[in-house]
Amino acid sequence: MQSERVARWGLRGTLLMLALWTLFATPASADDAYLLALTWQPGFCANHAALAECKTVAPRLVLHGLWPDWDVNGDGKRDSADDTCVAGNGRSAILAVEKNGAAGWPKLPPIDLSVASSSDLAGVMPGVAAGLDRHEWWKHGTCSGLKPDDYFATAVLLVRQVERGQLAKLLTTDAGSDIDRNALLDAFAADFGKDAARALTLDCAKSALIEIRIRLQRAKVTEGLNPESLAIPDKPAKGDCGSTITVPGAKP
Repeated sequence: MQSERVARWGLRGTLLMLALWTLFATPASADDAYLLALTWQPGFCANHAALAECKTVAPRLVLHGLWPDWDVNGDGKRDSADDTCVAGNGRSAILAVEKNGAAGWPKLPPIDLSVASSSDLAGVMPGVAAGLDRHEWWKHGTCSGLKPDDYFATAVLLVRQVERGQLAKLLTTDAGSDIDRNALLDAFAADFGKDAARALTLDCAKSALIEIRIRLQRAKVTEGLNPESLAIPDKPAKGDCGSTITVPGAKP
């Protein structure tokens, strides 16, 4: 079975497939970017209370993923063909497991991470308990051109920097209440400049905050979150939050 074959993959085979994929990767462009996706844990867990990662819920932003957003395979389009950058039959096997959704994530091949990296990642990504880290690596990390330790270390650094910023502090302070959308945008701009809010997308479900996404330049993402590393688009994504946003709080 394909799932069994995927589970038997070793590091040597993984590195070979990644190396083969890089032969088809396109050169970096100034428009290339990453999306740092951070989930507001109480908002997510309000609808997924049965998940292991939701057994303990705190009013905080947690790592969903760090997503390459460029034409990886050079076909002139940005679509699902630019995900899961594994060559040959290996990609087909990964996609076969991914068809099962979150239930299939623990069956994906393990990631070759150091003990320290694994510990740091678990601290910002509760979804590790459900195999989210494996899903994010095979779907997105393999397309980044970074090694697993470097890819996740970059993501962890970015989360920690967001946590220290005015936006995260405002969310934590106002958890359990409604807040003006512009107040969140202004908080982000206070740390990163007047145009920074254009690199920020707010996603809601029925006015409740679920996720924020921050756009960063591909060439500067490993430098961390700062005004120079933001990728500020001419036409920012609006997201689906209204003018007033409910910030869910953790239930006792």
